[in-house]
Amino acid sequence: MTHKTILITGSTDGIGLETAKLLASKGHKVLVHGRDPKKLEEIKQSFGGKTLGYISDFSNLDDIKTFAEILTAQNIKIDVLINNAGVYKTANPITQKGLDVRFVVNTIAPYYLTKLLTPLLHTTSRVINLSSAAQATVNIDALMGRVHLADGDAYAQSKLALTMITFYMAQRSKTKISSFIAVNPASLLGTKMVKEGYGINGKDISIGSGILARIALDATFSNIKGDYFDNDIGRFSPSHPDGDDLQRAEEVITAIESLLPKS
Repeated sequence: MTHKTILITGSTDGIGLETAKLLASKGHKVLVHGRDPKKLEEIKQSFGGKTLGYISDFSNLDDIKTFAEILTAQNIKIDVLINNAGVYKTANPITQKGLDVRFVVNTIAPYYLTKLLTPLLHTTSRVINLSSAAQATVNIDALMGRVHLADGDAYAQSKLALTMITFYMAQRSKTKISSFIAVNPASLLGTKMVKEGYGINGKDISIGSGILARIALDATFSNIKGDYFDNDIGRFSPSHPDGDDLQRAEEVITAIESLLPKS
């Protein structure tokens, strides 16, 4: 088996961490990312110090740009990018720039990071975006920070927006990246997000890490052009009616582009 270089955002806890452990145990080079330097260092040491770790706050778009510049300077060729970092509930849902942090972390950050890292991806690379079974019609004004939403509404809209972006990038991108895949890793897994958001322990988290590892490595997931994999039913499936609507997706991307830092 050819060992791959795999970047997993939000990999200091939850599904991201479990996926990182699983892939590292198979001999792959895993690049871990988080916001907490102490947690990141502990995870690196638990992997035997054989992985690279990166600090970046995905609620800050300038920080994401810096993160991408560091990876680009290191010229690390990425075989799999797993955009896993996400947020559901937070005490401070509005960023310093007046945006909803759920949209910034769950939607804008993965779009922006993928765009910036495209030169490090190649014709057999895969981009895996963590979606959710919770999806709701996107309010562009909410994405732009003009309307404030409750936790559940913001989360569901941000996840549909990411699903739409995944399909759009696969269909309209001029890159030759092999696969763009949106995935619901399974509903109500036992992550910190679920415990804090819903007050339940949730299901075995390995259900989620297992499917992410499969999508990252299995040949059956090559050359997938923006489809949505629903792990609640174990197959590709339609998501929301807007999930593959290119016109609606273009509206979302146009809004996001207007929010990105200028080069």
